[in-house]
Amino acid sequence: MSDETATYRALGRRFSAGRMAENYLLRPPYPPEVYDVLLELIRGHPRILLDAGCGTGKITLELIDQIERADAVDPSDAMLGVARTLPKAESAKIRWVHSTIEDAPLEPPYGLIVAASSIHWMELDRTLPRFADALADGAMLAALDGDGPVDAPWEREETAFMIDFLTTREGKRPNWKTINERFAEPVLVHPLFERDGHRITAPVAFSQSVADYLRCQHSRATWSEDHLGKKASAEFDAAMTSILNRHTRDGMLTFNVQTRIEWGRVTRS
Repeated sequence: MSDETATYRALGRRFSAGRMAENYLLRPPYPPEVYDVLLELIRGHPRILLDAGCGTGKITLELIDQIERADAVDPSDAMLGVARTLPKAESAKIRWVHSTIEDAPLEPPYGLIVAASSIHWMELDRTLPRFADALADGAMLAALDGDGPVDAPWEREETAFMIDFLTTREGKRPNWKTINERFAEPVLVHPLFERDGHRITAPVAFSQSVADYLRCQHSRATWSEDHLGKKASAEFDAAMTSILNRHTRDGMLTFNVQTRIEWGRVTRS
């Protein structure tokens, strides 16, 4: 395992905490356009989905009424525990699998494999050949990025604070990218992935309270409460609240959400 992969795996393990899974529910929903694209990608193939790194099952639960079945795989028992409490989670068409994607028992052929940010926590040299074997002929892998604010009025001040916070805490300045910078780059770059296309969804407005916005931030690996600890989490929340309160209306923050979707074929070599 490379040093980079080991680092990603360590970050990925932060999603195993129960509080992290609860916070995950506060993330904004993906724009409806995301699901339109995914359904178009599965058309003409077996209507069977592999949701790799499914988290709390957002993609599976949104699509399950329009597909034959889904395997929803995640290494975090806490995430799957939350997923099973949600509407439609008891559907007989869903197989919830507690496992890393590298070792999960798969039931192919899949007409579509989807991986959101979880793609960064995977050992791709092992995972992509498994995907190639599991996909039906001509079926694709879709990778997603983006379920947070885009061009929010507080973005510049928030980013400056976050960079300073991490620099002070970790002793080095992070290589930070804005969401628009991330949208300009591929989600997945690997010799075994041949990208066929991509789309950045149209902006969709979303509103939430400052408290929920902060819990959403704590659902991300960098700001995990278990990782930061009680004292640093409180300091983070206090500083962020001061920034965000200047941008509320009737106690709510409103911002646009967009997602980058890219899709392509996976090969074994």
